[in-house]
Amino acid sequence: MGKLFKHISDPEIGLHRRLFQLLSAIALCEFILVSAYTVLFGGSTAHIIIMLSGTFLFALTVAFTFKTGKIRIGSAISALIYFLMYPLTFFSSGGMYGGAPAVFAFALIYVYLVTQKWERIVCLSLCVAASGLCYYISLRRPEYLVRHSVPAEHAESLLSVLLVTLLLCALFAFVTEVYKTENRIVQKQKKQIEDLNRSQKRFFSSMSHEIRTPVNAIIGFNEMTLRGDIPDEARENAQNIDTAGKLLLHTVNEILDMSKLETGGMQIFNAEYRTASLISDVVNIIRPRAREKGLDLILRADPALPSLLKGDEVRIKQILLNVLSNAVKYTKKGSVTLSVNSREKDKDSVYMMFDVTDTGLGIREENIPRLFTAFERFDEQNTHAIEGTGLGLFIVKQLTDLMGGDVSVNSEYGKGTSFVIKIPQEVADVSPVGELDLKKAESSKPGYKASFTAPGAKILAVDDTKMNLTVVKKLLRDTLVSLDTAESGEEALEKTAETRYDVILMDHQMPGMDGIECLHAIKSQENGKCRDSRIVCLTANVGAEMQALYLKEGFDGYLEKPVRGKTLEEELARLLPDELKNTLPRE
Repeated sequence: MGKLFKHISDPEIGLHRRLFQLLSAIALCEFILVSAYTVLFGGSTAHIIIMLSGTFLFALTVAFTFKTGKIRIGSAISALIYFLMYPLTFFSSGGMYGGAPAVFAFALIYVYLVTQKWERIVCLSLCVAASGLCYYISLRRPEYLVRHSVPAEHAESLLSVLLVTLLLCALFAFVTEVYKTENRIVQKQKKQIEDLNRSQKRFFSSMSHEIRTPVNAIIGFNEMTLRGDIPDEARENAQNIDTAGKLLLHTVNEILDMSKLETGGMQIFNAEYRTASLISDVVNIIRPRAREKGLDLILRADPALPSLLKGDEVRIKQILLNVLSNAVKYTKKGSVTLSVNSREKDKDSVYMMFDVTDTGLGIREENIPRLFTAFERFDEQNTHAIEGTGLGLFIVKQLTDLMGGDVSVNSEYGKGTSFVIKIPQEVADVSPVGELDLKKAESSKPGYKASFTAPGAKILAVDDTKMNLTVVKKLLRDTLVSLDTAESGEEALEKTAETRYDVILMDHQMPGMDGIECLHAIKSQENGKCRDSRIVCLTANVGAEMQALYLKEGFDGYLEKPVRGKTLEEELARLLPDELKNTLPRE
């Protein structure tokens, strides 16, 4: 019995098997008690033989089932034993005058709970049919009933009721315990999943931060190389380094975004943006990649597009860049076309429709349903040499869904593919964007000249990594600004107590006092010289949610590492007083 109860309470054992063990144990007890009662209180010889035979067969079936684990077969056989015994015991135990009604209820409950699928239907049908037939015969031919004395019939009825009550109480106790056990397991698993998600999020965030620090140095120093007058071969090498750095950064961003999407940490931040700027930025990023492969990049933008929209420009760019990058990667010759138009949603919003069509490899019809699954790659024979993590389209689908949009695919294998992306956006200005002329003259040897000079401006860069400070120094060298550096929040406070800086570039994650703490300390520093200085967060913690956090904390701007010289100059030009700047045109 101890082993039985241990099995019944073990959550590792299947629910159906545990239920069968519990009910069979109770049913076996019923057989034994009724058999004993029949023998002790003078039941008919036929009744005694029936009960003892049935008890033996039932015990044998249960033992066989426990030993072999063949629950489905055992449950069907035990249900059939009930079916065969019920008509025999019905007439020999006084029918409806004895314990037969309660036994019938017990039998139906037992059969229903221990059998499954078609066996349940068959066994229940047989039991109901047999019971109905027994009641009918006893009504029409009452002489077939073996009547006992009134006290004996009352005792049998009471015993049967007690047994059925025992069954139901045990069943409810079992179900309650199963619920409690399963609930404890679910809560434990939920906590484990939450802990795992937090650990995963911390890991990917830390990985992104740690990788961005050396990539910031690689791209920054490489940009300084490209600014110089260097031989063609050296310039080609530097441009390849720049491309590889961007690819590495893109991969890190995809892994980080996947982590956020899977843990529910991805958020959409809406702000006003210019439609022309969005399209221009996307096309100008993709155009060099298309040109390298000899592909035509075609833009078809509806001149009637609203000029100013409200939405998450960063995520829409990410969606378009992922789809366009895929189109370029999987197209060997021909063209990639971006078509942009809008369709009215209501008086204050539109559906922005982006159609990216290529003349590339195409996708087999059977692979399209799995296209947006993470890490999936198809047609390895033709695509094994193409770089990629297999995350791009997964991220596209997830981001589109987050913004209430939709993405669909049409493809003909060997001829090309078309992705249609529909994203609802609020309209901030209905005036038309007009014709977009995005053809820019590009020099094979682009020169560099600072966009402004500000020899009177004083800048403080705060970062615990010397290499990052060196990158900032070199990138701002031609602006002629006076640049000081600090390698900790504490050192930054010492300098802001003595010197007035126009702009402070502040890292976030630093040992001791971090960037946010340092920001608040500078703003509240007694007799400090920089309480009203403009402070920009220059950090490897990326994402729209991080940007929102920094702006909420009081930073005046936000820059991601690795930072480009042009981006850094634009941010300083925005924040520095006009009287300090001598604006210069870029070549």
